[in-house]
Amino acid sequence: MENFSALGLMSGSSLDGVDLAYCSFSRSQDKWDFEIVCAETIPYPEEWLMNLKGLPEQDAESFIATDITYAKYLGDLVLDFCSKHQIQPQLLASHGHTIFHNPNKGYTCQIGNGQALASQTRIKTISDFRTKDILMGGQGAPLVPIGDQLLFSDFDFCLNLGGIANISCEHEGQRIAMDICGANQLLNHLSLQMGQAYDKDGQLAQLGKLDKSLFDKLNADHFFKSTYPKSLNNQYVQQAFIQLLDRYDTPLENKLYTAVKHIAFQVNQFVSSIPKKSMLITGGGAHNGFLVQAIIKETMLDITLPEAVIIDFKEAVVFAFMGVLRDLGETNCLASATAATTDSSCGSVFIP
Repeated sequence: MENFSALGLMSGSSLDGVDLAYCSFSRSQDKWDFEIVCAETIPYPEEWLMNLKGLPEQDAESFIATDITYAKYLGDLVLDFCSKHQIQPQLLASHGHTIFHNPNKGYTCQIGNGQALASQTRIKTISDFRTKDILMGGQGAPLVPIGDQLLFSDFDFCLNLGGIANISCEHEGQRIAMDICGANQLLNHLSLQMGQAYDKDGQLAQLGKLDKSLFDKLNADHFFKSTYPKSLNNQYVQQAFIQLLDRYDTPLENKLYTAVKHIAFQVNQFVSSIPKKSMLITGGGAHNGFLVQAIIKETMLDITLPEAVIIDFKEAVVFAFMGVLRDLGETNCLASATAATTDSSCGSVFIP
């Protein structure tokens, strides 16, 4: 049996905070298993929330400086986490935070400089997991399907309800995947306007009712007319969906209710074409009972909500796993999920 350890570092589009998950992995006869040894989410201080939200509009010099200062901020979090839990990871796998993602134009950018992270933490660091796939003609997303395939194969579908919802499954002998629609980005944006950081358990959405006209407009976007593999970026979610929600004249609770139904509808658009039965749901949206029930009602699938630590840290676990695979020189990015020309081992390696 082979054994590995890695610390996964993840910042998602919903800006909830930085997820750190220290995991042990084992492989026996090509069967992988894992354990989350310790995990924690560090909420962003207001300064970093503002920095990250405003960074796409900053000048080039400010952008470069922030790439380094953000890496140092992440490095401090890693050092504190390792000291607190008395751990010594073999490697650090950092997703960083996505600022730009435009695979159709051949680029993506996640800040959090890998060399700065490695130098500060004194841990071999693997980052920049998306660029190679894009240069090979892929979307650079979704990346999680390799983890779904090798770590969560008991489930037909793996659905992640993060800032953007994405899904994967086995179909005709390969793993297929795609981004589905905006998820927590939409719900959190509306909740903030109602004085809450997020809609706890969908309580605010349940005060509303369906606005059929808004529902139809959300679902009419041309993104939904294209087939997988496909990916969304934060700028597109903002321009195509959040701006639509903002300018639409209906009460906020109706917007929230309608957004929930829109997410459930789009999930079903994918799963209804593939005859399978079970679905694992993770990500922050899995804590929203109203959203989960809407998905159950729409899809009629056997839904599993795992223990909270997997709901909250599955993506960080998978990036830790991708780091291990990259360190071994093995496939960690599936062409069937991203539309690249071939499977690859993605990620840049930085030595302290």
